[in-house]
Amino acid sequence: MQNPTSIIRNQIVHVWVNIFWKNPNRLWALKVAASIAFLLIPAELLFHNSFIGTTMALGVVAMALGETDVHPRGRTKSAGSALILFFITSSLVELFSPFPLYFTLLILLAAFSLTLAGGLNARMQGVTFGTLLIFVYTMLGSGNADRWFYQPVLYTIGALAYSLVSILLLRYRPYRLLKEQLSRGFLYLSEYIELKANLFPSKTQVQMLIRNQLAQKNIELAQQIETCKNNLYSYSAESNDESRTVVNVYYRKWFLLQEMQERAISSHEQYDLLSREVSNIKLLEGFGQLMREIGKAMYLFSNSLLTDQPYTHPLSLEWTLSAVQNMLEEERGEQHYLTLSLLMKNLTGLERNLREEETVSAQIDVTVFNSRKPERTRLADLLKTVHPRFKFAVRLTLSWLLGYGIMQLFHFDKGAWILLTSLIVFQQTYSATRMRLFHRVSGTLIGVILGVTLAQLLPTLPGQILLLITSIYFFFYWLKKNYIVAAIFITIYVLAAFNLLSHQGVAVMLPRIIDTLIGGAIAYLVVRFVWPDWQYKQLPQLLLNAVTKNKRYFESIYEGTVTEEDYLHNRRTAYNADNALTSAWKGMRLEPKSTRQYQDSAFSLTNLNHALLSYISAFGIHKHAEYLTPYERELCQDISKVLHYVTELLNGTADVSRLDTLLHAANCWEESLEKMQHDATNRRAGLIYNIAHVSRELLIEATSIVKQSTTK
Repeated sequence: MQNPTSIIRNQIVHVWVNIFWKNPNRLWALKVAASIAFLLIPAELLFHNSFIGTTMALGVVAMALGETDVHPRGRTKSAGSALILFFITSSLVELFSPFPLYFTLLILLAAFSLTLAGGLNARMQGVTFGTLLIFVYTMLGSGNADRWFYQPVLYTIGALAYSLVSILLLRYRPYRLLKEQLSRGFLYLSEYIELKANLFPSKTQVQMLIRNQLAQKNIELAQQIETCKNNLYSYSAESNDESRTVVNVYYRKWFLLQEMQERAISSHEQYDLLSREVSNIKLLEGFGQLMREIGKAMYLFSNSLLTDQPYTHPLSLEWTLSAVQNMLEEERGEQHYLTLSLLMKNLTGLERNLREEETVSAQIDVTVFNSRKPERTRLADLLKTVHPRFKFAVRLTLSWLLGYGIMQLFHFDKGAWILLTSLIVFQQTYSATRMRLFHRVSGTLIGVILGVTLAQLLPTLPGQILLLITSIYFFFYWLKKNYIVAAIFITIYVLAAFNLLSHQGVAVMLPRIIDTLIGGAIAYLVVRFVWPDWQYKQLPQLLLNAVTKNKRYFESIYEGTVTEEDYLHNRRTAYNADNALTSAWKGMRLEPKSTRQYQDSAFSLTNLNHALLSYISAFGIHKHAEYLTPYERELCQDISKVLHYVTELLNGTADVSRLDTLLHAANCWEESLEKMQHDATNRRAGLIYNIAHVSRELLIEATSIVKQSTTK
């Protein structure tokens, strides 16, 4: 029988693991809230001076928001750089703020240089963003201290305190963040598969909605895979020979995640045909249930990565797999049996990836990646006026100069909120800026109402401290999940902080709303009229890149001449190109109507490219299952010719005289498929035909766009 101490300890461990360790957002929020509590409460008790505690708290916030490195040594380096920049920047703001002309020059130099430097690599992006926050925080606190160096020192102390907590926790569990990022990747994949299960069976009218949701989820998944790649490269750069052995384990899980992504994104048949022509609806429902069981198992696998607990393969998944296999065998001889058997082989592969993860991962050679380093951009490239980061730096700098001009013109006491709003709202594209602006303004307005109410309910000093710590916890918890909710809590945090400083938290809310609206309006107008990067201008190049990458991925499969490393690279870049195209089209829908040129054609091309990628993925899954027959290889080569011609159409180098010949040949592919299917050895003819069908549609759509552009 356990003694009471052991029971209490086990309960604490259980709460810790299930509430915080399994939820990275809660753990991050706890680190920030605990750091602020350890600084703020003693400062109030010892010095009875809220300026000290709240200023150190802002240093914690800036450091936490600028945190990027995942390796303990890398995080130590980035923290050191940030602390130096925080102190220097805050000191310059304090020294130059009494002199508007010189301060304008400081804004010009600091905003442009720091924003540009943030484009060098992921580390600098985090460090410079935190530094820009300190710039604005110092403006807000200017005049509250007797000596110029109080704020710089206090910000640095707060940032140092959080850094120590973060680095010590990371050294205690040095691979925690790698596990966290990989776990999130498997979680997104789980959500993708469960969403895709709704297509089995489905009605035509809901398939478009589901496919759009799948495209959005695939963007999240692809971005997470890239994040994992950058973090793994960071670990490789900071690791010694001994620790690289452990890093290689996570490289293998990363490759496994990509292989499972290929299986998940693949389409073996057009879903409307499956739902309409397969008479056994229970079989299709069985496939849907099997996919849901795989999604649930993947969720368990994701949790096992976070908690270091062994993964237990669900018995329900094995039962469902066996039941669907038996149902499928009863359909042998039916028209869609071959297609469904290939789909079954794909889902069986997903199940095996989970059940035999260690065995499958051990077969992957990742030693070639041990010398990889994080990607970085040359400063010379950033200084080119065509670079997106250069344009972003110019826009942000201009918005800050305009905001500071309004501050001086109308003598706003806390007008630095205008600059803070511009900094937070500004994104690289118009559509992203517009969305962030809506979220920020909505969150601020709701936060003011809720914050004023809570301030009346908690008027005492302990009540305000509790409100401040609680609100900052929820801000960081929601920051990566829902920005509107995060904006609500950061507004409550500001109100509580000013109540602690001067008992004027409620009084500053109206100026905060006004400054937020002004800062948001400046950001909107600048991104709308200064060097606007409209998505319709980016779409042709993005589409060309997507089709080119799809063609290379397809050829990697049927030619069989590339190394495994090159194949994985070609596959990943094809997915990234498709996601960039989809993101651009989604962004175009939020742009002004006058800029939405070719929106219908862009929608068709984006969907066709994604469908092409899905069919190529299905083809790629079975690339090792058997050798291609000469007829299958010939059809693949014909498809490559059509895709190559599509790229020539898009970049304006196509020989128009070849178009009719290619269209005629593409229209004969149905006859070729019928002939090939008479030979049982052409087992992948159906998969190849799906690729051929979409390639022909791409050719027709691209031709239509070219004709439209030449007639205007």
